[in-house]
This record gives sequence, C-alpha cells and structure tokens, in this order.
Amino acid sequence: MRMPVSTARVRVMHVASSSIGWALDRNALMRPLRAFVGVACSLVFAEASCTQGPVSPYPDRVGPNQAIAFLHVNVVPMDREVVLTNRTVLIRDRKIEWIRESDASIPGDAIRIEGSGRYLMPGLIDAHVHARRSDMALYRAAGITAVRNMWGHDGITQLKTDVESGGLPGPRIVSASPGVDGTPVQWPFTQILEDATLARQLVHRLTSEGWSFIKVYTNLPASAYDSVLAAAHDEGIEVIGHVPVRVSIEHALASGQRSIEHLMGYDRALSASHSNGTFGWADANPAGFAPLVALTAAHGVWNCPTLEIYKKLAEQQGGSARERMIQNRRAFVKQLSDAGAPLLAGTDAGIDVVPAGFTLQGELEELVAAGLTPFRALQAATMRAAAFIRLDKTGTIAEGNRADLVLLSGNPLDNIAATRRIAGAVFGGTWLSAEALAAHVQ
Repeated sequence: MRMPVSTARVRVMHVASSSIGWALDRNALMRPLRAFVGVACSLVFAEASCTQGPVSPYPDRVGPNQAIAFLHVNVVPMDREVVLTNRTVLIRDRKIEWIRESDASIPGDAIRIEGSGRYLMPGLIDAHVHARRSDMALYRAAGITAVRNMWGHDGITQLKTDVESGGLPGPRIVSASPGVDGTPVQWPFTQILEDATLARQLVHRLTSEGWSFIKVYTNLPASAYDSVLAAAHDEGIEVIGHVPVRVSIEHALASGQRSIEHLMGYDRALSASHSNGTFGWADANPAGFAPLVALTAAHGVWNCPTLEIYKKLAEQQGGSARERMIQNRRAFVKQLSDAGAPLLAGTDAGIDVVPAGFTLQGELEELVAAGLTPFRALQAATMRAAAFIRLDKTGTIAEGNRADLVLLSGNPLDNIAATRRIAGAVFGGTWLSAEALAAHVQ
C-alpha cells in the first residue's frame, strides 16, 4: 500500500528471508546443478589433459604462500589483443612476479605447473550478480574471481568479510547499496525514498556504510531520482542501476548515472508500445538506435546488458516476437560497442532465473553473437570490469598485478567457447585444478 506523501519517510523494507527465493540456503535445490558442474569440470580436465600432449599431473591445490611457476603457457594479457606465446609466469606473494620467455630460470622453491601450450588469461568478473553464500563455489568453478553484487544487505557484508578473511572460498565481492526505490516494494531491504528532501540524508548514510555504489531502482520518483544523483555527486559516490519508469533514458544519460543495467530505459524509448523489458524490445524501432547510442557514448555511460538472462526471459514471448527481442537487443549492444560506449558482462545470477557460474560464459557468447569480437567481449569481463568496479591491478596479466588467473585449454580470442574449457584457476595466489574446482561444488 502506498503511504500518503505527508507520512512518507526513508524506510527499510525487511521481508522475512524464508519468503524470498534468493535469500534462501538452497543446497537441496542446487544439488543436481552441482553434480552437473562437477561432471562437466571433470570432463574438461580430462579433455584438456588428453589433447595437449604429455603433461605432468597438475597439483590439485597450491596455497597462496607458495611460489608457482606456469611453464610453456600462452599468455592472453587482455590489455591488448595479442597472445604472448610460450611464456613462463611466476607467481609469488599473491602477485605476478614476472613473465618471461620459457627458457627463463625458475626459482627452486616454485611449484611447477606444466601449461603445455594452454592459455593463461585474467580471471573473469561477473559484473551483475545477487551474491549468495551457496553460489560461491559455482563462481569459482567458472573461473570467476570477482563479482559486482547489485543489492546490498547485512548478509552481503558478512559474506564479503568471510571471503576476504579466507574463511570462505569465493570470488571477491564489490557491492552496490540496497536498492533505492519508491513503492510498491519489489525486493527485501529496499530503501524507500518518496520524499526528495530526504535523499541527501539517505545517500550519506549508505555511503558511510561502505557500499561502493548507490543503486537506484524502477519505481523511484523522478524528483527523488534527481536528488539522489545530486547528493551522490556531492558524496563522491557513483549511481548505478535501473532507469526508473518515471525518468527518461535521455535524462538519465545526461544526469550522470554511471551504469545502466539490462538496457532499461532504452526499451521504453524505442518500443512502439512504450513497453518495458522483453516486450519493449519485441517491438523496438531500430531507426531510433543511433541517436541513443550516440548520446550514451557522448556521456560515457556504461551498460551491463545481461543478454543471456533476457534470452531466457524471452521464452515468455511467441516465436517471432522472441526472435525480434533477441536480435534487437544484440543489434543495440553492437552499436554501443562500435560507438565506444563501454560495456560490462553480467548475468543477474542469484534470483533463480539463471544459475551462478558458467552463465557468464553464456553472456560472453551472447556478446559475440551480437557481433563483438571475442577480445571485446572478454574485455567486458576482465580489464573494463575491473576498471569500473575499481579493483586495482586486476583484469590484465602484467608484472605486479594480483594473481587472479584462469588456465584454458583453448584460445579464447579465436573461440569464445574456450572460456568453458577450464584446466584450473588462481584466486589471489591460490591455484585450484579443474578437479579441485569440481570437488568444491559437489
């Protein structure tokens, strides 16, 4: 029920976690998926070992206090579109100490991992998730070393603490605030803001709580939206999220919203019926793409299009409408990329539509299907994602960078599907083989 304006205040909507799917501990429901991932990872490990010639068995795990030397690997640095062939990479103290030709002298204390021509690239970043404790191993199995959580709450704070302390294996977590929204409330922990004069107080509190971004959501009134943007600017914190239905995409782009999720706002502007979401893209007018793309690029606004989950959501449409929706979204993303408007790769995992983990590989494949090169698609999940969420010395392979790495049995710049062929991964200096990664999700 909407409260009268005279009594509206900044409020936190708490919904019992037992009634919210993404807040549940869903171990029983996830068990079949974990079994599938475990089998898939084991098969990938076996395939990689059999197709690359004779190799020494990988150690299942090497801890962060032990030096590691990758021998005879092809390095995909991701700061430029190149493969550095036949390199040795030394990791020590959780960092990349050096990258040299493979005849380099290897320290005697280093554990050797024979690459046999496999491809070493930066760890992947899923830039749109709703992080859950039960999903942490699934992210790691997919080579995801960091995530951007898109809805903050106390459980996320504890989850981050547990991961950062080493008590829980998982990707690093950078989190937005709880969503700032109007009524009706759609999610737990919503920060309800219908009185624009209270925006500064709310933004200051959320910033003080340590969230990395302020997230705005669908039903936020236009006046409150403007006040949040102004207050966030003064606090030095960026605003990300949905474009509220009472705010035009043109206004959002000009107002300084830093990232737009799911291409929201564009849908209403392009739809002949002014519809939202999948329905909006089903009757979108491609003739209107170019002006909005140009405006997005001019303002330097980032987009996280979440193509893979919207392809799943498109199943609610009939055959021809479904195909139009998918193709229109792909075409719009391709124009954004061509215009230089930055993109992030994200899945929206954690709300029980698509699973955590390898859905990010599906998102990368969707970006390539949209017309991006594999390199451009991978940038959205490595270098550019790390820059956006401000993970220093992350997202590229370079001396001095944090050792967050994935070892693949194929070249991802030739075929984006190679990102599924994971032989192992390094998380902050800790190596886990594909078999060890699989064991953690069973």
